[in-house]
Amino acid sequence: MPRILQTIIAALAVAPVTLGHTWIEQLRNVNEKGQYVGEYGYPRGMFSKTDPGFDGFKMNFEIPAYQGKVFIQNDTMLCHKEQRQQKQSQDKYPRLQAAPGGFIAMRYMENGHITLPQNQKGKPEKAGTIFIYGTTQPKEDEKISTVLRWTEDGKGGNGQGVLLAMNDFDDGRCYENNNSPTHKERVVSSPNYAMGQAEDGPGTMPLFCDSNVQLPKTAAKGKPYTFYWVWQWNTAPGGIDPGYPKGKDEYYSTCIDVDVTSQDIALAADAKPKYALGQQDAMSIAVKDWSARTALMTDALQGEVGPIFGGGKQTPAPSAPGGSPSAKPSAPGAPAPSGKPPKASDEPAIPTVTGRPGRPGRPSAAPTSKSFSGPVTTVTDTVFITMTAPVASQSAPPAAVTSKSAASFKSKAPPARVTPPASASRATPGVVAPSAGIPPPPAGAPDQLPGFNMRNPNGAKFRAMFK
Repeated sequence: MPRILQTIIAALAVAPVTLGHTWIEQLRNVNEKGQYVGEYGYPRGMFSKTDPGFDGFKMNFEIPAYQGKVFIQNDTMLCHKEQRQQKQSQDKYPRLQAAPGGFIAMRYMENGHITLPQNQKGKPEKAGTIFIYGTTQPKEDEKISTVLRWTEDGKGGNGQGVLLAMNDFDDGRCYENNNSPTHKERVVSSPNYAMGQAEDGPGTMPLFCDSNVQLPKTAAKGKPYTFYWVWQWNTAPGGIDPGYPKGKDEYYSTCIDVDVTSQDIALAADAKPKYALGQQDAMSIAVKDWSARTALMTDALQGEVGPIFGGGKQTPAPSAPGGSPSAKPSAPGAPAPSGKPPKASDEPAIPTVTGRPGRPGRPSAAPTSKSFSGPVTTVTDTVFITMTAPVASQSAPPAAVTSKSAASFKSKAPPARVTPPASASRATPGVVAPSAGIPPPPAGAPDQLPGFNMRNPNGAKFRAMFK
């Protein structure tokens, strides 16, 4: 019967990977010889692939895709919703017992990001960078933009955490079972077996990748210490991936607590691994450079392709198709987004009326124009304005003042803005100047003249002139 169980586990291990992306699935202590020792440990909210009801969303947390965004924002959460509190999901998935100054291996599957890189456009070398941060002041609402600012000296950002390690995602050893050249090479150099499987034949298990980090020597015994494992796998701007010409943020995180204890407990070589995974492998040694890992990219802020840190000149792209537009109106005077490129600066602008007779605070600067060699356009419009002064302000009975003005202008280019002078003795083209003694229009008067809106590209009455 045990032999049958081993065969089933091995068969499950070589099943095709249907879920992409990555999270930490297990933690091991590493002794001075580079060997895995002690009991297994697990992240917050652990849900194994062999647990009933498992799906790709139980542990995988893609940032900022969960928000429907292309770039991270100030409110983008760092931890999966099941990992925001310092608690384990089940007794069979305990915290790792770790010693101050000891090294830890955080194990994850590469899910094709290393063995099948041809499927990924615009992605960094070595499949990106793992940044590991530590803190004794974890927050349930931790934001990724806050944590990415933490530095090795502990003074970056809000100063409540420290950058402990930077590892290439590709540890140089791990693989999935597929037909790629990388797999074929690595399965020979680093064969992996299921727990209890005879090692006299070819390995059947895929091999976890390692992220390596040292628990600070100052970590207080008897208290938990929190790690934030953050994989930065952003898409570069420049059109390498046509779907994201301005690039795309893509982060994955796992939030982890370890119990700080003595070396005798943490590194006990004879501890029985009673908390093994359902598909536990038999690998017993860490990667060869476990105590001196580094990465091609060591600055998380430099690796960020969005605008949040002021790097580059990226502009957040629209949300994924199907996203609802914002319900908030644009600020006054702000152009509504249309997706169309702006007009060239030398294109003649349609004249607009920026004030109306008698309205307080109207501009007083005379209209300006710039030279233009294009065709001359003549626009003629007749405007009637009737204003009735309040009785209390007139010694005579209310009088209706009607003025008729024909606006006709010819120039090499229509002025960009037409505004009446502060004290006009005669009507400005297109606008009737107020007569002396006429007060401002009553409150509630419309902001636009009825039937006249030169902001309309088709004109108020001559609809064919600007087509």
